[in-house]
Amino acid sequence: MIDYKNLLDTLFEKVERMRTERPSAGTRYWLMGMVADIMEVAETLQKEVLERVRQEAVLDADVDADFDVMAEEVLSWELTIKNDALQEPTQQVNDALGGLSDVLTQIGSQLSRRHKDEEYARLYEQEKRRYLSSGTPRRVRQTFEDWLYDVCNGSPCMDDINAYVTEKLVHMFEKGVFDSKVEHIQRATRYPAEFDFSLLDDDHKLKKSIHKHYSELRKLVDYCDGFLVVNPVKVGRHFYTNRKEENARGHRNAFLKYMHKIDMVQQERKKLQEADVEHEDSSLLPEVLATGMAMKYWKGLQKAGFVDETFQLSPTTTRKQAMYIADVFSDKLQMRSKWKPFQELWHINNLAQEKWEMQETGKTPARSEDIDKVFVD
Repeated sequence: MIDYKNLLDTLFEKVERMRTERPSAGTRYWLMGMVADIMEVAETLQKEVLERVRQEAVLDADVDADFDVMAEEVLSWELTIKNDALQEPTQQVNDALGGLSDVLTQIGSQLSRRHKDEEYARLYEQEKRRYLSSGTPRRVRQTFEDWLYDVCNGSPCMDDINAYVTEKLVHMFEKGVFDSKVEHIQRATRYPAEFDFSLLDDDHKLKKSIHKHYSELRKLVDYCDGFLVVNPVKVGRHFYTNRKEENARGHRNAFLKYMHKIDMVQQERKKLQEADVEHEDSSLLPEVLATGMAMKYWKGLQKAGFVDETFQLSPTTTRKQAMYIADVFSDKLQMRSKWKPFQELWHINNLAQEKWEMQETGKTPARSEDIDKVFVD
């Protein structure tokens, strides 16, 4: 009769060794899967001993050699228990499994939430890179460009963008990406302020479940100021937990493809919003300082801390720095009147006098190098 206690003790030692070695971040993802698989097998072994059945299983994972060998030993045992000797080996197996369970729990606790999140995010990024390296993104981009120029004449309005996003969401749901989850939802969370699916035809096959599909999608993406933004950790966890489902790869591909399409049109939304903000901001400036090139320089000055969001001088900006900014700014824009627009904007006088003093002393203001960097083309 096989000595199950010794086999499990050996396994226990190997797991203990893996625990003390503290696996690197690069193998943590596989270790998580291995821990889950071994615990599942451990429960199965216990049932098999009690029911006196014979079974073999094969591990479906690619991990480090030591862990691989260890798992193969667990999963390939053939259990043959004689009726008259059932009680003692059953107890031995239970004791050994108890020790194994404790060690596996310790491994699981070492894989902290932060490290798990890192691995889930890494899994999502791996799948995204694989998708982007395929031929699909090029075809998706071409289809999007066709829509942009054929339907929107190259300049989509906000209604066009919202309709496009809604259409792609419905297409994603029609692919069945979330079907296995949706069928178990009793009551879906509604998001009426985000997307209006009421325009769908009454006979549309998803009419009754559209809110369930969107509710499931929102578990994976965040809604930020009108944009659907993928949460890498949540999506990675979703990919991992559903990896063994039928057509799992197809669903992953569909998710990545349609979120790629939505992201492209959301970039158009961002351009519209930035144009609106720029137009609104430029109303605070004299016309000569509100050109496209000028707005680029203003943003650089804001980022460097010389002016605030209303283009006024920051409290830390000196008169000499203001003169230097106006001097370089006006040269870049080839302005006829060098000082007047800036003096009126900032409510200061005699910037020309500051320029004369700088020329006399030969000393440039503090942080003049930072100002120069703003105006580098």
